[in-house]
Amino acid sequence: MNNIKYLLFLVGIIMLLSSCEKSTSTEDISTITHFVTFELQEGDVVAIEKGEEYVEPGFIAMEGDNDVTSNVTVTGEVGENLGVYELTYSAVNKDGYPSSVTRQVIVYDPASPQDDLTGDYAAEVVRTEGDGTNPRPFPNSSVSISRVAQGIFYVEGLMGNYYSIGSDYGSNYRMDGYIALNSDYSISVLYSHVIGWGDGLEDFRNGSYDPETGTLYWESIYAGGDIFAVTAY
Repeated sequence: MNNIKYLLFLVGIIMLLSSCEKSTSTEDISTITHFVTFELQEGDVVAIEKGEEYVEPGFIAMEGDNDVTSNVTVTGEVGENLGVYELTYSAVNKDGYPSSVTRQVIVYDPASPQDDLTGDYAAEVVRTEGDGTNPRPFPNSSVSISRVAQGIFYVEGLMGNYYSIGSDYGSNYRMDGYIALNSDYSISVLYSHVIGWGDGLEDFRNGSYDPETGTLYWESIYAGGDIFAVTAY
């Protein structure tokens, strides 16, 4: 009986040692992956004159401490017409994980008015159906505008913050974008986007700027053809 107990004791010791060896061989093993990061020289928004050839300002891509700029793929084109164009810089790290950033290139008209619309505006918004019926006013709103290049401006609140403030959805539901001030003081939209829904305006109509009063007016079309008439002053 004592011999059997001794044998069982030895078997237990051997199994315990075997378990420890396996545990020791696999513990403290971890991997670190470095996603590619990008530095866009001259920033993520660049403006050039209409008719000017776009020259890439340059970029640097790093994977941890390693320069992997040569591995970056650039997609997108910059056209000759007035507008906002996007270039995407992308790369895959050694573990197969992708990263990318986007640069916007704005082509502006050097013959456009010199007026600077930069400022924070009080605004009134009237939302109607596509045929102008069922008005739903939002009188106490605001619009913020900043100059990007001659005649090109970035607008926070292309729908007058109807959803972000009026419906209290928050800033992710504020339609933002770029507008152009044309030589006849009409306004056209170049680009629009709302983060929360991931889309942009369906149309943009009757945009105008009155340099005498500093008042802007436009109609943003969204939500299945609804008209958001914005007056900013």
